[in-house]
Amino acid sequence: MSMQEILNDLRAEQEALDKFLEKLSADQWNLPTPAAGWSIKDSISHIAHIDEVAVALLRGDHAPLAEAAKLQFGFTELGPQKGRLLLPEKVWQWWREVRALMLSELAKCDPKQRIPWFAQPMGARAFATARLMETWAHGLDCYDALGAEPEDTDRLRHIAFLAYIARPYAYQINGLKLPDTPIRLELILPSGKIWTQGEEGAPDRISGQAREFCRVAVRRRHWQDTSLKIEGEEAKRFISIVQTYAGPPGPGRKPRGK
Repeated sequence: MSMQEILNDLRAEQEALDKFLEKLSADQWNLPTPAAGWSIKDSISHIAHIDEVAVALLRGDHAPLAEAAKLQFGFTELGPQKGRLLLPEKVWQWWREVRALMLSELAKCDPKQRIPWFAQPMGARAFATARLMETWAHGLDCYDALGAEPEDTDRLRHIAFLAYIARPYAYQINGLKLPDTPIRLELILPSGKIWTQGEEGAPDRISGQAREFCRVAVRRRHWQDTSLKIEGEEAKRFISIVQTYAGPPGPGRKPRGK
């Protein structure tokens, strides 16, 4: 997948969330999301802050990594803390400005360039994909705050791919040894196209709707609340720990009714 294709889809994901924000009243920006303690404004402030961190790292300024190491879990609160001092339109403007800078910096990158990040350095394409994933994931929280659903697109293939390549990290962060067992993903994209990854004949398989798998992968839905078909013990273990983002897994979402 080319760097330009990923950047085009990143921009499209940002613009889709931006259009949703256009419809919000000032009061709705303060609605609570399923992310404990965070409002819609907090969620957008977080995206803006991490996009700001991305710009710094792309420009060779590694200070945010030192700050993250010092603050640990408190680092994720820096964006919301700043945003709470701002009016919604100022938070919106902040995100619009910083994401434009980030796209500009990413467009200059060699696709093979390694970019430092919190867990470990990432290739430029994976880095851009991670920004798309986080925009979509926190956007889900914003939609949920209003009881709405986003229009799913084939951009979900990027998030599914990120979940697949981040499998070793998911095991590591949960204190588990990565097994040799291959896993096959067979997902139906919103367009109806089939997206696959992994060995075709692997007995451990996850299949079904990409929209469901991706929501599980960003830990916005419990896998038991989906119609995903999980075959094999290792596939069952993987779907319970799959994670697309750096940092601790957190509690995730409980199955409905529990």
